[in-house]
Amino acid sequence: MTLADELEAVHAAAGSRALAGETVAAVMAAEPGLGRRVYLVAFELDGELSYLALNAELAPLDDQRLVREAVTMLGLAERAEEASIAVAAERLGEPFADAAQALESAGDSDAAASARAVGTALAALAVVADGPRLATPLYLDRIGAAASALGIALDEYRQHVEQLSERATAPSAAAEAAWTALAMATQAGDPSDFSQAMTATTGAVEALADDVLQRLRSYD
Repeated sequence: MTLADELEAVHAAAGSRALAGETVAAVMAAEPGLGRRVYLVAFELDGELSYLALNAELAPLDDQRLVREAVTMLGLAERAEEASIAVAAERLGEPFADAAQALESAGDSDAAASARAVGTALAALAVVADGPRLATPLYLDRIGAAASALGIALDEYRQHVEQLSERATAPSAAAEAAWTALAMATQAGDPSDFSQAMTATTGAVEALADDVLQRLRSYD
């Protein structure tokens, strides 16, 4: 059974536990450690959220320590996708492909190769973050590794683009395409700052865990 199938089963099980007027707003999965699967279900009623944690057998989970660890892992996973710019990876692929083609046509093969390297790193990051997410320490490691590779590729590309501008006597189509791609990537964030961003998010993730535990409900 795929993770998508599991989440569908959890959604169905959670729906039977919803109170009158409630809807299942989200179903998330985490394994904070030791292979213990936790499904966190968010219910919504009139804009207010409450939560239910289920174990691998879809029974209510009242172990608050484990729930806190699962929520922390989910919060870190979401922040990792933002800090690595995985959330923008797919849409950034096209401008870098356009830049590579324009640079190649202009005879700057090194800069074109650098643009393609960024495209490859973006695609690799998108693959890691694709599909339903199982928040685990390994997932964070994979996102971090992909972010590091992308940061290196972007730094090299930035150097080529700056050198291109220094050599140019007038703006060119290649330079415009190259700068457009770089500007879009810069607007999305800086994957080179991934580690610092993850460290800085600790307080927010702890606050999220506190909020979920306060709104956590259990069933016999």
